[in-house]
Amino acid sequence: MGDATRKKLKLEQEAGTSNGDAGTSAKQGIPAGASANSMSSLGHKVLLDRLYGTIYGNCIGDAIGLLTEFMNKTKAISVYGRQRPHLEYHMKHKDRHRGKFDTGDWTDDSDQMILILLSLIDNKGKMEPVDYALKLKTWSRNGFKELGDKTGMGMGSTTRKVLHHPQFLEDPHKAATDVWEYSGRYLAPNGGVMRTSVLGIHDFGNIDAVISNTMATCKVTHVDPRCIASCVAVTTAIAMMLQGKHLKYSRDYDVEAVIKDAYKYACKTLETTAEAEELKKYMFCTSLDDLQLDESVKIGYTYKCMGAGFWALRQNDFRTALEAIAYEGGDADTNGAVAGALLGCKLGSSALPPTWLKGLKHKGWLDGHITK
Repeated sequence: MGDATRKKLKLEQEAGTSNGDAGTSAKQGIPAGASANSMSSLGHKVLLDRLYGTIYGNCIGDAIGLLTEFMNKTKAISVYGRQRPHLEYHMKHKDRHRGKFDTGDWTDDSDQMILILLSLIDNKGKMEPVDYALKLKTWSRNGFKELGDKTGMGMGSTTRKVLHHPQFLEDPHKAATDVWEYSGRYLAPNGGVMRTSVLGIHDFGNIDAVISNTMATCKVTHVDPRCIASCVAVTTAIAMMLQGKHLKYSRDYDVEAVIKDAYKYACKTLETTAEAEELKKYMFCTSLDDLQLDESVKIGYTYKCMGAGFWALRQNDFRTALEAIAYEGGDADTNGAVAGALLGCKLGSSALPPTWLKGLKHKGWLDGHITK
């Protein structure tokens, strides 16, 4: 990535005031990808804290989830200890899958979120599906070369099939639709919801724009209505929190009110009552056990991932919530990415565990993309 491109990724907003936490500094302002014109009832320092909390939370949840990704719950507990000790990046189990990633590294989930950010910036805040498709295709071949990548690692099978469609670069929505139709309209994996948290940040004051951008981005690879609904649920919840909607006098959110509104927005993307009822089942699930995140064959179901995210949003301690999700196993990095973004938005970067935040292998590189 050349210097000219890097300059395009820098903030053009005024620097914010320090809130004295580990996640933001006096030199940081509104993160790239967030509209300065978006209205929020949050104070400036609080808004910054929650903006950065969303981005960092996504990457941290991804990196912590990698520790148990593809394990079942029993194995995850066996590997890391039956007393469920606090998890740190250096504890990463040595096996073939985890050996592909360095300590403190995130996976394709956060890579693809960052690609959305880059596309928005390159197109002056407009979501251009064809541009995002090109960035996704380039990343799939090369990864981020400046980080030493040789390829984009961890891509799901549905995304891979869509990227290999002959019309992907010209009409990604058609390519994704063809793959979905060929599957018998069966495919509803989590490859869309894992990456779209940043669209809750972009233009967060305009819910209609958030929904439109979310749908356009999801459909680059995933067109199943369940995929779209799960993405819209997550991004609208983030946008509402950044607006300060449903904020109580104690500066805590009425989380159930946020979830109810997000459910209403997501339901508008569905067609039948049965579809809405299934979405409701997962969005309002209050038990990780009921989500069965390590359920064989279905670990990648988009509603499971979304459900883990909204379970996390109901919690009040970032470490405790993300460790609980990690110890459930399954597609833990993806579940962690969505959960980390939602809870990180609610609590702010100041509530993120310092060792997890500072230990992100590429935090400096990430900061160079999102800060002035």
